[in-house]
Amino acid sequence: MRSQREDWRPMESSTAGPRCRNCGTHVTQQFARVFGDNGDVVHGCPACTTYREMQSGGHLPGNRRR
Repeated sequence: MRSQREDWRPMESSTAGPRCRNCGTHVTQQFARVFGDNGDVVHGCPACTTYREMQSGGHLPGNRRR
């Protein structure tokens, strides 16, 4: 089984990379790893969410706090 983490390149930008589920803005894989959910899915980015919400987990579905 091949892992997506094998192809991880934190500084590489790609149009096929991860996108914010809320607004569709492209985010880096490193951003998705840090601010995304357990599956590295981003539900809020700096374009549509405040950093305070992202740090507290307020951007996650169901307002689950980390």
